[in-house]
Amino acid sequence: MLTSGGVMSEVPDHIGVDLWRSFRAFEARMYDRLAQAGFDDVTVADSEVLVQIGPQGKTMVALAQGRGVSKQAVQGQVASLVRRGYLEVAPDAQDRRARRVTHSARGREMVAALASIKSDMQAELTQTVGAQGLQQLREALAQLRDALRQT
Repeated sequence: MLTSGGVMSEVPDHIGVDLWRSFRAFEARMYDRLAQAGFDDVTVADSEVLVQIGPQGKTMVALAQGRGVSKQAVQGQVASLVRRGYLEVAPDAQDRRARRVTHSARGREMVAALASIKSDMQAELTQTVGAQGLQQLREALAQLRDALRQT
């Protein structure tokens, strides 16, 4: 974008750039802190699987459906996380044909560390912009999300 003097401006031409940059900065700080906590091999792609698995676990089919990908695609990610000690896979108690994916002890430790990191980051952001400023930001983001879903 050029200014009237012909100099390049740093102002993005749409809000998406601001949203993307803010998210990427948040994400980078979060993963840096996760690495410092001893989980330096967890990637963004891993988190797409890890965040879907709750205390009761999920079947491979449910994971694939939740991500909108094939069961085969999920199996590769799950196998990698099993090898690194974050997940366990066993026959499902309700349906013996299905396989249930759950967090291992290391996986539960990582989830707890990540929850603590997010809480700390939330507190830091609250100090930076104030509780009211952060609440207003969240409300504005929710309005943007809702407006974009309607179009």
